[in-house]
Amino acid sequence: MKRTLFIQHRAPYGSESPQEQVDAQLVAATFGLRVSVLFQDDGVWQLLSQQDGKQLERRTLGAQLQALGLYDIQNFYVDAASLDERGLRAETLSLPVKVLDAPGLQALLAEHDLVLRF
Repeated sequence: MKRTLFIQHRAPYGSESPQEQVDAQLVAATFGLRVSVLFQDDGVWQLLSQQDGKQLERRTLGAQLQALGLYDIQNFYVDAASLDERGLRAETLSLPVKVLDAPGLQALLAEHDLVLRF
């Protein structure tokens, strides 16, 4: 079974890309791919629990991320440097994530057959 890593690197509501990536994750999981998700750069803002997309006339991305477990997507990672740069802590995020340093990120990339960042 192919292992696919999606890198979420954009803020949750600045463009359509984060929503499109969640949709792609669901499709990949539906077709039997083993999906993992890495939050990096401004993508870590997607993990804040107090999101409300209604004000921007969009679906709330945080709620959709929490539903990924229903599709057997349960491997969530976050870049430690991205958290530090934004003053965030893993304990306050809406998903249980594994925090990775630079060597951990390299290992994560190496263990996946396909890496998608869009």
